[in-house]
Amino acid sequence: MTQTAAFPTAVLVSGSGTNLQAVIDRCRSGALPLDIRLVVSNRADAYALARAQAAGIPTLVLPLETGEPRAKYARELAAAVERSGAHLVLLLGWMHVLAPEFLDAGFAGVLNLHPSYLPDDPSADEVTFPDGTRSKVFRGPHALRDALQAGMKITGATLIEITPAVDRGPVLARRTFSLREGDTVESALERLHLVEQEVVQEGVLAWLRVHAPAVVR
Repeated sequence: MTQTAAFPTAVLVSGSGTNLQAVIDRCRSGALPLDIRLVVSNRADAYALARAQAAGIPTLVLPLETGEPRAKYARELAAAVERSGAHLVLLLGWMHVLAPEFLDAGFAGVLNLHPSYLPDDPSADEVTFPDGTRSKVFRGPHALRDALQAGMKITGATLIEITPAVDRGPVLARRTFSLREGDTVESALERLHLVEQEVVQEGVLAWLRVHAPAVVR
């Protein structure tokens, strides 16, 4: 890969920012040609904010207030991202479903990391793993918990382009992940992060090759 520029990007996070830190580190090493202009969290106590600040990246806390219309919040969030100059929006553990008003703002791409193995066909509710095993699709904010409760031995991580249909956007990259007997959400997630980080890099580069080929060759 030859890096000729860095694509202006905003990252939305709600938690500790483990995957955000991996993206920051890969940007610094040149593995990901992104210029992170802004990190936004809906939670003031999200450790991801400290990670961004330590890297010199501007941050913004923008909580969704009780009773606030989702459309109004989406427009405020989009306006903040637009002011940063970002054209790509990357969701890494963002715990709000984005209202259509955000998607209508005209960003070049809005990508979401989802903690399950999503099908190539966004309309499908069943997915086939590389070994031929078939499974229901785990969507929603508790996909990893739901896979564990269902007794799954394999799940995964997927980077998708966001569409108005929640967790049903085009797949950019995905990988499987083995669950262990006795796993909790916390123990599985600690290992899953390593898979997610590879999925993010692979998916972002795939997106850039299509939408910003001058950035990645």
